[in-house]
Amino acid sequence: MKKSIDYEKITSKEMFESQTTKTKPSDTAVKVGLLLLLPYVMWLSKYSAEYVKSIQGQVMHLNFDGIMLAFHNLISNANMIVHEAGHGVCYLIGCPQMITVFNGTLLQLALPLLFIYWYKKRSNDLFVGLGFIWLAQNLIYVSWYMSYAQTPNLYPFFLGGDNTIHDFWYIFSEFGVLKYDGIISGFVRFIAVTILYGAYLYLLFLAFIKNYKKSKI
Repeated sequence: MKKSIDYEKITSKEMFESQTTKTKPSDTAVKVGLLLLLPYVMWLSKYSAEYVKSIQGQVMHLNFDGIMLAFHNLISNANMIVHEAGHGVCYLIGCPQMITVFNGTLLQLALPLLFIYWYKKRSNDLFVGLGFIWLAQNLIYVSWYMSYAQTPNLYPFFLGGDNTIHDFWYIFSEFGVLKYDGIISGFVRFIAVTILYGAYLYLLFLAFIKNYKKSKI
């Protein structure tokens, strides 16, 4: 006689974990998705101040750069909503000027970090890796934003027009490091690209190598 299932012993945490682990790194769909992500990862790694200057004001054609930029802009626009929300929260609660200016970038980086923490606690390595790619994408944007702190009117702002303060012009000016904006942005970009490739290689390891090595044991 088969034993009946004791549903009372199944906790909500176990049910949640069982649902979030349905997609495994070794699944075929995940492997295909990671391979399709490679062109964007390679393109994103070259997204720098020099690259943005080279395409500024140009019509993007239906080529590799144009397709990657269109995809990138979709993600960046969502990130910018988070960034502006960080400023907005401070406007509502009356933060000091420095915190108000800094909070856009802080919230923009905090969200992927919370995403990473959430899935790390649930041992979902696939989403942890994707979270680090998201973090790297945000850091690459931050690096570009830092790179023209000395020329704050070089590009149009997302919101506010000409009356908007360039975040890093203000921050770097307050700390007396404005003339080092290129060095600082370059250092941030180096960290971002390192995280980007590290996370992508980690995902490839999970998808193509980890389970293969287990099957050989």
